[in-house]
Amino acid sequence: MTAYGVLRSEWVKFRSIRAMLGCLAGAVVAAGSYGYLFGMTAAREYLGGSAADRAAFDPTEPAFRALVLVAVLVSAVGVLAVTSEYASGTMPVSVTAVPGRGLLVGGKGAVVALTTLLIGPPLALLSFTLSQAALAAQGAPSVGPGYPGVPGALLGAGLFTGLVGLYGMAFGFLLRRSAGAISLGTFLLILPGMASLFPKPVARWIMTWWPSAAGSRIFAVHPGTDLLAPLAGAGVLAAAVAVLLCAAVAVFRRRDV
Repeated sequence: MTAYGVLRSEWVKFRSIRAMLGCLAGAVVAAGSYGYLFGMTAAREYLGGSAADRAAFDPTEPAFRALVLVAVLVSAVGVLAVTSEYASGTMPVSVTAVPGRGLLVGGKGAVVALTTLLIGPPLALLSFTLSQAALAAQGAPSVGPGYPGVPGALLGAGLFTGLVGLYGMAFGFLLRRSAGAISLGTFLLILPGMASLFPKPVARWIMTWWPSAAGSRIFAVHPGTDLLAPLAGAGVLAAAVAVLLCAAVAVFRRRDV
C-alpha cells in the first residue's frame, strides 16, 4: 500500500471511532468553560488586590490556562486512534495490509497530528475570548486578540495540541489499552499541577523542565526570564514526544499484535 493509501485508510479509521467526537466536543466545552472560570477567578483577585497587585496584573495570564486541562482530552484522541484497533481486533488486519510498521505508525501519526494541530488555535481562541469576557464583565482589565503576543500564542496552541496528540498516540502503542494509556498519560500531563507537594528544588525542576509544563510556555504572552522561553519549552515537549514515538515504534515492531 502506498503512503497516500495509508493516510486515506487511517483517516477513515480515525473518523469512524465513536468516542473521538466525544473527546473533541469535550475539548471545546473544557476550553470555553474553564477559560471563563479562570477569567472570573483572575477578576476577583484583581478587584480584591492591593494597588501594587493591580498595577502588576496581566490579563493574558488566565487566557490560556484552560489548555493545560484540554490537553488531557487531546491526548485521549491520540490514545484512542491506536487502542480502538486493539480493542476491536483490527490491528492484525492493519499490519497485514501495511507490513511496514513504521509506515503504519507514520500514517496514523500524520492523521492524529494534523487533526490535533488544527483544533489547537480555535480552542485557544475560545478560551482567550471567554476569559477576557469574564474579566471585562467584572470590571477588570482585558485585552483583545490583537494584543501583542496573543496571535503568536494562539498559533502556538496548534503546536502544543499537535504534540500532545502524538504523545497520546505513543502511549496507545506502548500500553495498547485505552484505560491504562489515558490514565498514565493524564497523570504525567497534570503532574506540574502537583509540584507544590514536592521539595522546592524538585518543584522548581518540574515547573521548568517537565514536558507538559515546558510546552505550556508557548502560551506565555509575557514569558519573563524565570522559566524557559516559549520556543525552548516547545522544544522540550517535542523532544519528549520524539523519544516516546521512537519507543512506540520499537515496541510495535517487536511485539505481536
